[in-house]
Formats: sequence, structure tokens, C-alpha cells
Amino acid sequence: MPPVYYSSSVRMSENVKCGPLTIRKGDFISIMMGSLGNNPEEWIEPERFIPERFDTSSPYFLTPGGKRRNPYSFSPFLGGSRICIGKTFIEVISKLTVPTLLSHFKFEFKDDVDRESVPYPHNNMTTRWMPEFKCLITERKRSYTLK
Repeated sequence: MPPVYYSSSVRMSENVKCGPLTIRKGDFISIMMGSLGNNPEEWIEPERFIPERFDTSSPYFLTPGGKRRNPYSFSPFLGGSRICIGKTFIEVISKLTVPTLLSHFKFEFKDDVDRESVPYPHNNMTTRWMPEFKCLITERKRSYTLK
């Protein structure tokens, strides 16, 4: 489930032929982000959270038919003139925040959580459903040696 269900709408300024589909001038279109990431022709087990999908050595990197995925099958920020305004921000902040959190805290699933029951990560800002799971967060003990 993507953090945003669909892209902003674009009004077509001219007729466009897109495969068998004709989009007429004046039509509004938007991209259904949830459909991109859940296409069973592009993704093996699309309903599960499998980070190995992006590891080129993993069998999950390919389509169920064993071919390379369409480059547009995963497009979290879109592109062009309508690129997500948060793209640069999240790319920079994630390089700072994630390592900082991981170096200061230890994150563990509680023992009573079935990891397979948590299909993939969610946030509660823009998605309608959020699975419940419990995580134990403990501060890491730090030791410093000054030379």
C-alpha cells in the first residue's frame, strides 16, 4: 500500500494514444499508485512486504514470469514537471534519520507478533487501514573511547 493512493490529476491538452487507449483533450487523468505496486503480472506476492524485491540478485527482483519488471511498475515519486515535492526532502532526511535512530535505539518485534500477519509497512496519515503490531524500542548503551 503506497502512502498516497493516486497522483494529482492532469488535464490533457491534446489527444494522446496510449496503447489501445485514446485519452482525449480535456480529459483528467491520474495514476493509481496502489495499482502500480500491486500488479500481480509485475510483482511476485504483491500483497506482502518483501524488501528483497529491489535486490538484483533476488528472485523477487523479477516478474512472476521471470522477466525484468516494467520500469514504471514502481514509481513512488513519479517524475517530470509533476514530480513529488517531497522527493528531495525524504531522500536527504532518510539518510540522516534512519542511521541516527538505528544507532541510538534497538527495534524489536514483541514475541507475540506474527511477522507474517503484518503485510507491509503503513503510515496513518494517508492510508485508511493500518495493521496493529507492537515493537519494543530500547536505547542502545553507548561507550566512547577518547584518544
